[in-house]
Amino acid sequence: MNEREIYRMLADHQQAETWEHRELVQELQRWATIFDFEFKLEITEVALSVDWSRYRSLGHFRPGHNGLGLRGEVAINQRQLPSREPGQILGTLLHELLHAGQQVHGTPGKGNYHNKQFRDKAGQYGLIVEPNGVTHYAPQSPFTELLRKHGVHIPELPGPTLQERGTSKLKKWSCGCTNVRVAVADFRAKCLRCGNNFEMVV
Repeated sequence: MNEREIYRMLADHQQAETWEHRELVQELQRWATIFDFEFKLEITEVALSVDWSRYRSLGHFRPGHNGLGLRGEVAINQRQLPSREPGQILGTLLHELLHAGQQVHGTPGKGNYHNKQFRDKAGQYGLIVEPNGVTHYAPQSPFTELLRKHGVHIPELPGPTLQERGTSKLKKWSCGCTNVRVAVADFRAKCLRCGNNFEMVV
């Protein structure tokens, strides 16, 4: 038996076994094949799972071997399923498959982080990935077009947001040789270097 047969047998088992995520895993396997073909990912070893993970995690890719000795573990977080639409789950699947592809064909970031190579590759398909892994979706992209082509409803996928500039209570004070910022309205201090009192800079 060759290595590829193990992954095919795992997929067959997941589809034949009566369990709570059988239909979901069948659909994830179907989409993994679609993504692999349409986006030419060339991933031969993927072990898909639906499992509990950290609360904030949507899914993960495990580099190297998992506890069963399989490579290419891609997991979707079961905890997040009730709050996510199919298009969002497929976005997570593609994100994790891109990690699997980078493991085989690229240079993964240290600790499986989202390095520039990963973010550039994801961007080709319309996944806008921040260095911390947060993923947004371009509204018109190969990813969303593929979902449309296959009749998947495209929810309001979050796009990149601009963060508003924070408002600080710190005020700038200067003695002439040094600047400091403090959060008190009445700051009384003398610089030990030049001997001047600090005054608020307006």
